[in-house]
Amino acid sequence: MLHRIDRYLIGKFLFNFFWSLLAFWIIFIVIDLVEQLDKFIDKGAPFHSVALYYCYFTPQVLILVGPVAVLLATLFGVGFLSKHNELLAMRAAGVSLWRLSFPFLLMGLCVTALVFAAGESIYPRTETRRQELRYNLLRGAVEPSRMLLQNVFVVGGGGRVYHFRTYNTKQNLGSDVTVQTFSDGRVLQSVEAQRLWWKDTIWTAENGGIRTFSETSDSVVSYETFQMTSFPNWKETPEDVVRKRVNPDQLTYGELARTVVRLRATGEDPTMEETELALKIAFPFINVIVVLIGFPIAVRTKQSGMALNFGLAMLVTFVVRVMYEIFRALGHSGSLRPLLADIAPSLVPHASFVAAWVPNIFCLIVGVFALWQVRK
Repeated sequence: MLHRIDRYLIGKFLFNFFWSLLAFWIIFIVIDLVEQLDKFIDKGAPFHSVALYYCYFTPQVLILVGPVAVLLATLFGVGFLSKHNELLAMRAAGVSLWRLSFPFLLMGLCVTALVFAAGESIYPRTETRRQELRYNLLRGAVEPSRMLLQNVFVVGGGGRVYHFRTYNTKQNLGSDVTVQTFSDGRVLQSVEAQRLWWKDTIWTAENGGIRTFSETSDSVVSYETFQMTSFPNWKETPEDVVRKRVNPDQLTYGELARTVVRLRATGEDPTMEETELALKIAFPFINVIVVLIGFPIAVRTKQSGMALNFGLAMLVTFVVRVMYEIFRALGHSGSLRPLLADIAPSLVPHASFVAAWVPNIFCLIVGVFALWQVRK
């Protein structure tokens, strides 16, 4: 149950949070618009399309500036309490700083939950549409999902691996196609076709052959040619062909997890996707971390030193973000595995998880220690 003091502190936090979020959103949009304005004018982009572009851009901006807004809401909320001696009165009444930090931590967790929910519902869709609209506005061409793709590999079910030399996503038509079926690392069947297209939920191949291999050796058991044949058992869709080229930011947690499974099935390295998968859960917690670090700084702030401590808090937030990016790069490249092999070999299979959560754990320890050092 929330007490009256909790509701009062939450109200202070929300007031400062929304104004900070709005201010940083305006600054971010204006800066990006200034950078892109000449390109929009050169391409003759209509006003409503540019406005729609920035509507799609808004979820990404809010997620990026959210931690800064949470930090400022904590600083201003606690700072004004201290300035008007309300914090002193609360502490004199026997309310500890641990108890006073609860509403701010609760709001940090709420923002974390909202960021994660947005990453699973709103953000992937708006980011996909933003990229498509940006391509249309600045390139004057069709969106990427309608381009002619080259050298496309797709991992399907039942051990199937598709290779298209070219794939026309508008016509759902591939040329010079090879579809191999694997089992326990051995090729069981190979289908080569001059053309392969999707029509009426069925893949149809033209001018090719089917090689069937022995289950115990690499010898060919049979080879049949065809002019045209259908494969109703192939359940992969044209969306599966294009999905592998989608940025992880455009995928939900479940979609990215399935992508990792597909990559593993073909022996490809899914290190980058595994790191992004772990970050989809780990990164939103930065909104709680900045509260843990900002609250002790705000409590210690006196009226004459608020600017200095505010600068220190901004610096700490910047360092936290840099830590995330450093460990993200280490996770993407796989450079963390050799280091873990020397320090903790048992963690090597979980290198992507370590890359995503080490900044959280480190900053959590620093935040709790900073709060512990403040007189309660």
